[in-house]
Amino acid sequence: MFIRNALFATSLAFTGVVAGVIFTATDEPWRKHQSEYYDAALGRAANQTVKDAIREAGLEIKQDRLTGVGPEARVDRCRTCHMAVDDPAFKDGKEPLRTHPEVKGHAFSEFGCTICHEGNGRAITEKEAHGTEDPHALEPILTAPYIESSCARCHPEPYLDETPHLKRGRELFEKYACVGCHTVRGVSRGTLGPDLTDVGNRWPLAYLRESILVPTANAPLSQMPQIKMPLQDVTDLVVFLKSRRGRTLVEDPITVRTKTRAWKEQTPPEVPVTVETGAEAVKRRACVACHKLGDEDGGLAPDLSFVGLVRTPEYIERHLADPRRDTPDSNMPNFWMAPTERQAIAKFLTDNKSYQAPASPAEQYKTLCVRCHGEKGDGEGPAAHNLVPRPRQFTNARFFDWLPKDRAWQAIRKGVPGTAMPPFEQVLTDEQAKALFAWVRQEFSGGDKPSKATARKLPERNPVAWTPEAFERTREVFRQRCFGCHGLLGDGKGPNAPDLLPRPRNLMNRPFLTPIDDLRLFESITYGVVGTGMPPWCPVTPGARQF
Repeated sequence: MFIRNALFATSLAFTGVVAGVIFTATDEPWRKHQSEYYDAALGRAANQTVKDAIREAGLEIKQDRLTGVGPEARVDRCRTCHMAVDDPAFKDGKEPLRTHPEVKGHAFSEFGCTICHEGNGRAITEKEAHGTEDPHALEPILTAPYIESSCARCHPEPYLDETPHLKRGRELFEKYACVGCHTVRGVSRGTLGPDLTDVGNRWPLAYLRESILVPTANAPLSQMPQIKMPLQDVTDLVVFLKSRRGRTLVEDPITVRTKTRAWKEQTPPEVPVTVETGAEAVKRRACVACHKLGDEDGGLAPDLSFVGLVRTPEYIERHLADPRRDTPDSNMPNFWMAPTERQAIAKFLTDNKSYQAPASPAEQYKTLCVRCHGEKGDGEGPAAHNLVPRPRQFTNARFFDWLPKDRAWQAIRKGVPGTAMPPFEQVLTDEQAKALFAWVRQEFSGGDKPSKATARKLPERNPVAWTPEAFERTREVFRQRCFGCHGLLGDGKGPNAPDLLPRPRNLMNRPFLTPIDDLRLFESITYGVVGTGMPPWCPVTPGARQF
């Protein structure tokens, strides 16, 4: 009896499974769409012959083998649901039963749908074919305006008039100086950021859009600035980036390789070294996408309006040739330009030396300092997030109690080597620099305060001679005490660095470190640096005040 019941239950279960499979197979959405199409077409049929043909048509998966582009045939099953794409009677229909706008020279029988719209052409369900519900789909279906990116696969620059978003995205790639950091083969030669030559193949639209809006969203250590731009600009840039597929469908690999080699072998054009050509170069290189110059301001980098008073032409030429030579942590790109173009830019930027600093320290601070140090002196100026090391926080009273005044005045007048802090000695007199520092202290940290610091007896010069043994011993001490913040390489990127503000010092910054004497290094190591994460590495005398 038990065996009979078991067999009966198994039979019922099997019957249920078979019924479910049959029901699912006969109730697929595409069958419903085809039935609706035939019913609507039957009502619009002009004569009996057409009606008979419609009645005889059966429900079936429609597969198009396409050879319009490329040596390999593609397969589209899109018309299984989109039955009316080439039926003019459905121009007012609703998707998926709607006439597709005419694209001259692109017959559906040759080009199909996925060549432009992408998606999974072999799928017969909306979820799998469109891929819009799958966050990991690399080729979800493209709609307007993003579908314009597919046009570039066969129609490279100059882009078609029918692709305004693609054309504008290409212009914005220049306007926002993306060309300075990124390489796009045949377009730009940047080396600071990722190569975007085939970025359209590697990432979906959502990833590209998010990476522009919040660069650290997908790359936490990204140096790319968060550029404030209208959402329409973001959309058009994404259209252009999505069009970057490595090569077009009308180019074979050998042609691409030959063109790439010739492009790499090109040399930047020379220009006359004049103020006029320098102005043209500054505009062509979109310097104001980051910097401020006159009435234009990108809000991301230092003000160039009076750079002729704080930097020499030689410094500007050197900085354009290798931004990380004088400022090792700079995220300014290396522009592909001839020496004469760098000279012309330097000539233009240093041509204007008529700037006069305001009389009051408050106005001086507003003009010279706010961009980096912020209106509140908190080191959060508009350019601060793109500067390494970050600008000093003037709100840190303990730091200023410890900081020798002559060092502060020196920083204002002579600048801080290895950083974005320029020398203002041609802008401010010695007395003005002292008055400005006094105003900053009073405004942001309450002014001078009496201190009773412990007497510090430190050697003027390092008493330990360099030997291989001393070097190995010191390296071991560095690994034990310092690498957590400064990193094993001393580049300021240790595992604790992201949690510290200001960030640990980059000890590989030679322009900053070389001028510093042994006494200052001894002081920083022995007593720490007040207001930072740098701790004192000496015994603390009980009852003595430590800053």
